[in-house]
Formats: sequence, C-alpha cells, structure tokens
Amino acid sequence: MADLILTGASRGIGHALALALAERRGDRLVLVARDRTSLDALVTGIEQKGGHAVAVPGDLSSLDGARELGKRLVDAVTPGATLIHNAGLWPAKRVLTPEGLETAFVINHLAPLVMQRALLDAEHLRRIMVVSAGLIVKARFDAARTPTGKDFSSIRTYCNTKLCFALAMRDIAAAYPAIDVVVLHPGVVRTDLGARSGLLGWLLSRVKRSWEAPEVCAARLARTLARERWSPPGEARWLMEETEQPWPAVAEDEATRRAVRDTTARLLS
Repeated sequence: MADLILTGASRGIGHALALALAERRGDRLVLVARDRTSLDALVTGIEQKGGHAVAVPGDLSSLDGARELGKRLVDAVTPGATLIHNAGLWPAKRVLTPEGLETAFVINHLAPLVMQRALLDAEHLRRIMVVSAGLIVKARFDAARTPTGKDFSSIRTYCNTKLCFALAMRDIAAAYPAIDVVVLHPGVVRTDLGARSGLLGWLLSRVKRSWEAPEVCAARLARTLARERWSPPGEARWLMEETEQPWPAVAEDEATRRAVRDTTARLLS
C-alpha cells in the first residue's frame, strides 16, 4: 500500500481531492490540516467510500510547527510515498509569525520546505506534486523586503510566496533526481482562498460563482496523479492545469532564482 500525503486536506481543493482519491485501491491517504475535527470527519467519509485514510494534524504557520509535523509524518508513512503540497494562504493583511517573518512567506514557502526536509532525509518520498498558482507570473521577489512583508500587497505577496516555493522545488528536483517533481497551476477554482470581508468580499464572492467547482479541479489533479511520470530526472516541469508549458519568464530569471535560493538558505540555516 502506497502512502499519499495531502496537505490542506480539510477544505477546498484538498478536501475535494481527498474524496476523489478515496476509491483508489492500494493507496492510503495521509491527510494533513490544522483542524482535527474536520480531518476525522474526512477520514470517515473516505472509509465509507471504501478508501483508506489517516489524519495527521499539523500547523504550517510556524517553522517549529512544520518541523514537528515533519517528524510525525516520518513516523506515519512508509518509503515510496507521494507528497502533495496543497496547503496555502492568500493573506488579507500583513501579519508576522513568531520568527518575525510574513505569514504567507512561511505558510506558502518556508514551512513546507521544513516539513518536507524530514521526509527527504528519511528517504520516504518517491513523488512530489506542488499545487502552485499561475499568478507567479506577477511575482517580484525582493530579498530585503518580501520575507518580512515590507513589500506587502494582498495580491503581490501571494504571487511572490508561490513563486519562491516553485523555485525552491526546482532546486529540490535537481538535488534529488530519483524523486519525480511537478509544479502546477490547478485552475481558477471556487474556494474560500483569498476570501475578504465587506464590499470587496461580497464582490469577490459574486465573481467566484463563475469559477469551476473544487470537484472539477480535483478530478483533473487525480488524472495527473495517475500519470506514470511527470518530469525528467533532475527537473520539475510546469503544468497549466494538465498541459505542460514553459516555465514563466520570472521563474527562469537567474538573478531571481539565486536571490530566492540564498534567502531561503539563510533563513533555514
């Protein structure tokens, strides 16, 4: 039985994907989110569909929490696992973590790397899928300002932090050529990601009515997961939904890649 680790499993795309994968025989879903109650209910729903699942609650909003989650996942899964990085934050305002870092920079970039490191060191991973965002094309990473949110923008910060993680995963693919890595834009999906209050929130909710349902996206991700291979050894390919595309220009810019790499290494040293 192969383990499939899914972060952000309690709602949105993650919840829909967990249910879509429930009937895949031979796989066990290892579901990660902060809300234990929601995870337990999801495990029950998956088992009622004939699937196998286990809940591993964890918090990616701090580096300490990510380290602890990584240790628990090492104990919970067996070698040959697939990791799906789906958890994410679209922040409405600048909030700093206990480490003095902008929260989305931690949740969308640093914490997944910290959590994943334990699994890599234990040689438990065979494949890694990153649910990213097409909006990385709008990113403008600033090594002096982005980590602490001094350049905070409710839109640009999301783009920046998603780009950082995408670039970091390209480096992971190069460092671990035996692991199949893919980074993808999942589609324009109707979830509560980026939800706002007030008039802006009301307008956004109206716009989202025309976006696709999480279940449609989940079916697409399930088809991608069923592929025999995503990327050549040592590389991470970029998919727009199910179609491979060239990496956006900002993700190919060597100065940006170097700045993200050096900043990440410094903060995690």
